[in-house]
This record gives sequence, structure tokens and C-alpha cells, in this order.
Amino acid sequence: LLHGGDDDETAAFAGPRPEGDELYVSAGADHYRTVANILITQPRVTSKYSTGPYIALGARRRVSEHQDLGVAVEADDISGRTLLSVRMLDYRYRFNWPLAVNVFAGASRYALATPAYGVYVGGGLQWRNVLPGWDVGLDYREVLYAERERDLATDPEPLQTVKPDSFYSISSWTLSISRKF
Repeated sequence: LLHGGDDDETAAFAGPRPEGDELYVSAGADHYRTVANILITQPRVTSKYSTGPYIALGARRRVSEHQDLGVAVEADDISGRTLLSVRMLDYRYRFNWPLAVNVFAGASRYALATPAYGVYVGGGLQWRNVLPGWDVGLDYREVLYAERERDLATDPEPLQTVKPDSFYSISSWTLSISRKF
């Protein structure tokens, strides 16, 4: 029901949240590696696996007895640079026991000298209610071909026939704990 303009502004936020709706905060660690394709004339550079912090804020809604849909914003420290990702579509299937599986897709921004933008996909497992209101999750995540324009004076000169972009891919395993509200 829509409220008129003369209602109390906080009335829309008063009252209980509908059953099956939840907000959550996650924190954990990434085990990741990056692949950089700077110039076509040079080989790709693949980093060694490293570990860094991970945090997320999300919301999900129950859409059937076993299925949820949600969105989330995530932040990672990848090699000392910020990776911001948005799960635009986050699907979760809850089994009758505490295990759930999820798949997701969205977009990422990797903070380099000029930002690189790419497609973000992944999936994982979640053990729900390890303690009341607390979940543990393990996700595999990929940033696919995040593209960065090489337009700074310090960037290597591209060949005249080659598009002046660099590409970055990031693969990571993320172990996290989530608190639901």
C-alpha cells in the first residue's frame, strides 16, 4: 500500500521485515591470482597465488520454498589494489538441510592507474546457521577480462594496428563468515 505525502517519513521503515527477507554482512579472506595481458606483443603475466581480505554487504529475498534471489556489493584487496564487485544477480538454492549452493553474475572495477572494468561470475557453497544467524561460505569467483585503457604517459606504446587496452583476469577462492539481520 502506498502512503500519502502527509504521512510520517519514517512510517515506510517501521514494522517487521517480511518473512524470508534478510540483510547480511560478510567478512573473510581471498586466495587469488591475477593474469595481466598488457600488450599483444608480450606474453601474459600470471601472478603467484596470494591472500587478501574480503568484505561484502548484501540483501536477499526468499522467492520459493528453496530459492532466494539477492544482490551484493563486495570489496577485495588484490595485490594492494581495490577490487569492487557487484553481484547484480545472486541466486541461492537452499536444501532441506543446512547446505545451500549459489551462482552469481555482475560487474567489477579493479583500481589500477586507470580503472579496469569487467564481467564478474562465480558460485559456491554455504553452510547456513552454523550458529544462529551466522553462515559460512566458500565461493569461487572470476573477474573476466577487465579492460583498462592505456592512455597514461607511463603506459607502454601500443602498435598502431592494435587497440590500446590492457586486460586483467582475477581468479579467487573466498572463505567467509556472514551475519544475517
